[in-house]
Amino acid sequence: MERDILHLSIPAFAIALARVDDPSLRQRPVAMAPVHSERALLQCVSSEARREGLFEGMPASHARRLCPSLKILPPDPQRLAKGTRSLLDVAGNYSPLTEPASQGTLFLDLTGCCRLLGPARDAAARMEREISARLRLKGTVGVAGNKLVSAIASGFLDKPGVCDVLRGSERSFLGPLPVSALPGIGRRREMTLLQDLNLRQIGELSLLPVSRLRLVFGPFAPLLSQRALGIDPSPVRPPKLAEGVGEETFLSREDNDDRVLLAELCRLVEGCGLRLRRLGKTAGQLALHITYADGISEQRTQTLSLPLDHDLLLYGVAEELFLKACQRRVRIRGMRLNCTRLSGSGRQLDLFASSSVSPQLESLQSALDGLRQRHGMQAVRWGRSIAS
Repeated sequence: MERDILHLSIPAFAIALARVDDPSLRQRPVAMAPVHSERALLQCVSSEARREGLFEGMPASHARRLCPSLKILPPDPQRLAKGTRSLLDVAGNYSPLTEPASQGTLFLDLTGCCRLLGPARDAAARMEREISARLRLKGTVGVAGNKLVSAIASGFLDKPGVCDVLRGSERSFLGPLPVSALPGIGRRREMTLLQDLNLRQIGELSLLPVSRLRLVFGPFAPLLSQRALGIDPSPVRPPKLAEGVGEETFLSREDNDDRVLLAELCRLVEGCGLRLRRLGKTAGQLALHITYADGISEQRTQTLSLPLDHDLLLYGVAEELFLKACQRRVRIRGMRLNCTRLSGSGRQLDLFASSSVSPQLESLQSALDGLRQRHGMQAVRWGRSIAS
């Protein structure tokens, strides 16, 4: 059966989302970078800014000199996460086999869906229109028989639309394109192809046998030859379900007050602990992810000597992780706590002693869970979750 693989790409996804919220940013040079440091590097660049010579990785100070009209926005992880979820919701209506590749890009496998959705190119056009209408985002869609060609096809378009590569014509489609269009061809390999071998187009590269390519590229040669021929057997892999529980928070106002941040951390612990106990599981590892106001993130992980599910014991470990991770004098925007390596709940021992949790503490935790189940999380909380 011929495969039908779609590749959806929304250029400069973070900036596209910002333009949905603020239409005044449209049709002008925009870039994403931390705004608290002149040494910050551009993380995302709009097409207008790219035409001015800007690119990802350029220092923000140099970018401002090159393009005085440039508008630099701080990264917004909350908006990015919300936009990604919305994009996945729309794509999920067309195929359960959806693989996020990077920000604003998705692979979809529509193989065998012709009776339900019609030809793949028609389904791609409907999806592109639906994303434009519902999310107000403009993107390009490549349709081909594999992931490699569909990704190149979506980048082939310079405006929103669908590029359908007929099955069997992959080699002729790729032939005229520059060798840099192939994944895995970085600047160094591109210079090798241009200077040493005088190969400029993919079609020229596809004519060389693997034995000759191996002299220059070594073990990468077979894969390079396969890609030049438009062959890619890799399947669309949906993201694996996380084997754990997690809670995330974004502060209403960026803060660096430890009392406020530790109170937020305690609320994350309460949410994770309650979910663990409802599942009848204990956590063997905790991971704390901190996002600063300038977009930089830090993560610390701790493997527990004894599995835990009690709020106070989980909080003790989470507080240690927070003190290790929070080393910068920059306000914090958000935090995420993940509890992984889950196991069946059994007799829980104290993290710092050989004795088990006291019956009184277990009874207290059980009573709190009962109140929260009936009246919600806000009914009763640990005192340390309230910033004084």
